[in-house]
Amino acid sequence: MNKPDFQPKNPLAVIDLGSNTFHLAITTLDEDGHIHVIDTQKDHLRLAEMLEDGYIPAKLFKRSTDALLAMKSIGQSYHAQFRLVATQAIRSAHNRLAFIEHVRKSTQLDLEIIDGVEEARLSFLGVIQGLHFGDEPVMTVDIGGASTEIACGKASDCHYLSSLKIGALLLSKRFLFSKVVKDSAIAELRQIVETRMAPVQDDLSNVHIQHAAVTSGTAKAIARMVHWDKNHEVLDDAHGYVLTAEELFRIEKEINELKTSELIAVRWGLDPRRADIILAGVAILAQLTRMLKIPRWKVSSSGLREGVALDTYERQGLLPANRWQDLRVHTITGLAKKLNLDPQFSLSTSNLAIQIFDRFIVHEDFKKCCRNLTIDRDLLRAAAYLLEAGKFINFSSYHKHSYYLITEMNLLGFTQEEKHIIGLINRYSRKTPAKQGKSDALPYLDRNFNRVSFLSSCLRIARSLMRTRKIKTNDLEVIKTGKSCVLVFKVDPSQSLDAEKIALQKEIKNLEKSLHLSVDFRLEV
Repeated sequence: MNKPDFQPKNPLAVIDLGSNTFHLAITTLDEDGHIHVIDTQKDHLRLAEMLEDGYIPAKLFKRSTDALLAMKSIGQSYHAQFRLVATQAIRSAHNRLAFIEHVRKSTQLDLEIIDGVEEARLSFLGVIQGLHFGDEPVMTVDIGGASTEIACGKASDCHYLSSLKIGALLLSKRFLFSKVVKDSAIAELRQIVETRMAPVQDDLSNVHIQHAAVTSGTAKAIARMVHWDKNHEVLDDAHGYVLTAEELFRIEKEINELKTSELIAVRWGLDPRRADIILAGVAILAQLTRMLKIPRWKVSSSGLREGVALDTYERQGLLPANRWQDLRVHTITGLAKKLNLDPQFSLSTSNLAIQIFDRFIVHEDFKKCCRNLTIDRDLLRAAAYLLEAGKFINFSSYHKHSYYLITEMNLLGFTQEEKHIIGLINRYSRKTPAKQGKSDALPYLDRNFNRVSFLSSCLRIARSLMRTRKIKTNDLEVIKTGKSCVLVFKVDPSQSLDAEKIALQKEIKNLEKSLHLSVDFRLEV
């Protein structure tokens, strides 16, 4: 591909490592805060089909990086930044961290794994960006190869998010990839879909759904099939196509009768790689349509990649309203409320931890421990706010319980790695400092070791200063000389800091291990 003659504004290369296909979208951002896709590329790796006992096989490591390197060269031709996200197939793989590390070493690109509900949120953002429903309530559905994401909301606010572990490719692999497809296999597939979707019906049976939109290769294929039957012509662009329930059910009935991918491909001129999974994809959408009595669907070409682009621009502060920052704050404070945490203590601890962080990063050696100052400040703030989360389970070893709770929760606005880092900061702000070589029990620790050690040290100091559950220091100065560091705390002489001094003294050795420095402190009026 030739290098473009123009320089697009804020070019971003979003690569979605999906369970069926790897997709690249090059996006730009206009002055009104709307994104535009200016180039795309895809590669059908069918990763979910190739998983062996839950592991990504070695041959797919090479094929994946070859595809990513090709996409990287396209993105570089636009001088784009890159953001790579992985969904259900990689999310569920036992060797996902080894795969992430292989991608990083082979392509020099960082790969994020996003949780299912975060994928649902991002798909929702992408759909409403592309179809413009205004402030009216919308349900969006994204039928992937290994999972299906459902979201309900309006504008950019979601009030319902769900990720179901049923996808067109995995269902096809389980029930339909045989020389002879039996009626019993189709019936069993439909039963599985109905069972997995039952909770969604319970959750949304009383919800008013004014608009319903669907995004996926399955949705676009169904639109083309319906359009062909109605007009005997090929539908060039399925975006915005309206698909009625009756049309969907007719397609479902006919493909169930045809059964085989060869007959389905010939009947509608489908790509064989789509024809062999379309029956399962239709079953998912048709069942949801029946359950929720959806009269019609609007098909969207925009989805996860466009949502990731919007999320990225928001993270960078390039959009007028920083909804992303508000979402992250709301996520953390909402979790704290569920865990019955003291809001005043949580807020004071997080503010103090950030003050300590800001004083440390004046020195270049500490700044180098961070990957991104803005992001790392946010992760520290979140960990500090949730400092006592583990007490919800038990006071004993509550820092370990905190790690478990944080990493197992759905934290909207955070990637899976960010969620684990929040948990690790919290986990290692108390008792023994972080140690390398625990990658099996604590994913993401080894590759973020210096980062976690530094951020947890900031929280360790804040926790000591909050020993009597209120802030008694006015400021902090960090004096670093060679391999030694002195923490100078500015205090009010009217305040007694006996408990805080004892707590800090107990942490000196742990801080020295984490920061690889000789550490001391003193109080100054």
